Amino acid sequence: MKKYLYILLSALVPMSAVAYTLNRVSVHDPSIVWEPVSQTYYIFGSHRASAKTTDMMNWTAFTAPWATATSTNATNSAALAEAIKWSKRGSTSYSVDGNMWAPDVIWNKAMNKWCMYLSVNGDNWYSSIVLLTSDNIEGPYLYQGSVVMSGFHSGTSYKDTDLEKAIGTQASLPSRYAVGNKWGNRYPNCIDPCVFYDENGKLWMSYGSWSGGIWMLELDENTGLRDYTIDYPLTGSGDGITIDPYFGKKIAGGFYVSGEASYIEYIGGYYYLFVTYGGLAAGGVPTDYNNGGYQMRVFRSENPDGPFIDSRNNSAVFSSYLLNFGPKENDNNRGENIFGAYTSWGNQAKGNLGERSQGHNSIIAAEDGRTYLVYHTRFQNWLESHQVRVHQVFQSKNGWLVVAPFEYTGEEVKSADIATTQQIATDRIPGKYKLLIHEYKLDHTKKAAAEPVDIELTTDGNITGKYTGTWKVEAGTSYVTLKIGSTYYHGVMVEQTLEPSTTKAPAFTAVAATTGTTAWGYQTESTTGIRSIDNEQFLDEPSGGAERTIDNWYDLQGRKVKSSQRKGIYIRNGKKYIVK
Repeated sequence: MKKYLYILLSALVPMSAVAYTLNRVSVHDPSIVWEPVSQTYYIFGSHRASAKTTDMMNWTAFTAPWATATSTNATNSAALAEAIKWSKRGSTSYSVDGNMWAPDVIWNKAMNKWCMYLSVNGDNWYSSIVLLTSDNIEGPYLYQGSVVMSGFHSGTSYKDTDLEKAIGTQASLPSRYAVGNKWGNRYPNCIDPCVFYDENGKLWMSYGSWSGGIWMLELDENTGLRDYTIDYPLTGSGDGITIDPYFGKKIAGGFYVSGEASYIEYIGGYYYLFVTYGGLAAGGVPTDYNNGGYQMRVFRSENPDGPFIDSRNNSAVFSSYLLNFGPKENDNNRGENIFGAYTSWGNQAKGNLGERSQGHNSIIAAEDGRTYLVYHTRFQNWLESHQVRVHQVFQSKNGWLVVAPFEYTGEEVKSADIATTQQIATDRIPGKYKLLIHEYKLDHTKKAAAEPVDIELTTDGNITGKYTGTWKVEAGTSYVTLKIGSTYYHGVMVEQTLEPSTTKAPAFTAVAATTGTTAWGYQTESTTGIRSIDNEQFLDEPSGGAERTIDNWYDLQGRKVKSSQRKGIYIRNGKKYIVK
């Protein structure tokens, strides 16, 4: 006589219900920094927008004041008077208001100061990156000088820059700079700084936007300004110059391909370079290809100044113009596509609030043992409004970054845990999932966005549904490998909160090294059940009975066993069996 209890858990239920709050802010081009005394994270962005938080979820906006010799709350024009003189050359109606872009703030341990590197943008490339310092991270910040300047493309304007201090006295403007209105084909627009210390304590600054690409300079740790003792031997010619005596070393872009907002962070043995391709707007304008398509791409190097390559060995530096975003992209899809526009995802990023044009990010390998990606996003149908989002970031086993598929809501897993612990037990993984693949070439002119499809991860390691394939978690770790179709994705399996609810679910994020695309997934329905069996011999009944179809058994470590010879818990076709 056979006796068994059968229970099917057909719906995903909250695995825990820890309350959290999300207080949002709008900071365009957010650059993150940690202030250890107050245990606070700060973000600084364009147009003097800034905010702070202690938990990466609840943000409070503030404005850091400017200082002059006579004021601790100076106006923009007073605080930035020297930089404004240069930018005014590009337009007779120039105003610095609205042209203070993308600052980066760092603690300079030699100076014992907070250093803000600010873009003062001007028309016709008359831009500069300037240094301001403060004793307090919240200001006031006092102007110290320019770090690098662009736009000296004719006449004697170079005499009003630090060009001769950097490369020596010149009888006239060197011919390589005398390119007039074609400056942007060869040289950078000096905005969008990223300042960081390498693992040896050397201070660097990457910078640039579209135009002649992203460049790198070494800074003087004692002044925070350019290190004038470093020589950069001219390399290349014409618009193909890759090292320039004044601008330093080109590390990405060039020939007016899109690309801005460089950000470099050292994580797990590599310096990762983020560059945002495309136009920053929300898109949906068929007559304006540069309206939209904003998307973060990732490269890496073992050196702080490159060379930076993606997972298919594509260089971040271009040798000619190629379109590198949108449906007409023809650059071999350079850079790891960590994610792009997406909708119908979870409980929040859907409908009008589907995310798009995400970018100009920063990233921090934080003191708490986690790595956070901070970026601004526009939305599917919210005009040009934008907000800050924070996602946790992990490193796949093959050394590429993968971003958690949902916003950070206090998850406890740390970066080091991925290689040493299995965050999701094998028997919790089988179930129905939403799968979202972040493809290249989304048509931003039509506001296209990636949308999820339905798949199932079965107990025997297969994937069924819209896509077929296999999955496997490396025992004792949180590393996961998924074969989706013919493409292998490597990443991690962790628990995520489906914001803004408290529902938690197993989720994966993985990148295909062969294509650069990222796959996200989260469980919507667990297929795990429990069957309690009183007669162990039931498992080995002669053929002919309906129950004889039981033939694939696994232990809780995911190892296939011939049959359940011992008492214990086994898994077959997504169900748990307790053998007594």
